[in-house]
Amino acid sequence: MISTVLICVTLAMSDGDSGRCVTSDGERHRVRLAGIDAGEVAPFTRCRQRPNVWACSPVARASADQATQRARRLAANGARCTVTSTDRYRRNVAVCTVNGRDLGRTLVREGLAISETNFGDPYRREEDLARRERRGVWE
Repeated sequence: MISTVLICVTLAMSDGDSGRCVTSDGERHRVRLAGIDAGEVAPFTRCRQRPNVWACSPVARASADQATQRARRLAANGARCTVTSTDRYRRNVAVCTVNGRDLGRTLVREGLAISETNFGDPYRREEDLARRERRGVWE
């Protein structure tokens, strides 16, 4: 399988795990960070549809703004996103990096997102470390 790589001049994060990539030629791509889940921010559409997911829990929603702000700071100068699949909302599911640093891994390690077990639990080690160190949602 050939991976698609998006070079995002801008990666505008709308919450801790999703955003919009704008390439140098002006193309826009909706992107969902692969393997993580972060708290939902208003208007909580997903929470009305699926209220029992972790991202809609009180602890996740309480940290959603912090996760969003951190994701925005990390991606402020663009990113390189390797698309792994497409989700049911037709977003590109991707591993996005800035200067070789995986955004999803960073957010999980800082306790601002969890490793998504429905997608192979790729950041379990980072989540376990964040829990042990009482970072972010694990305080």
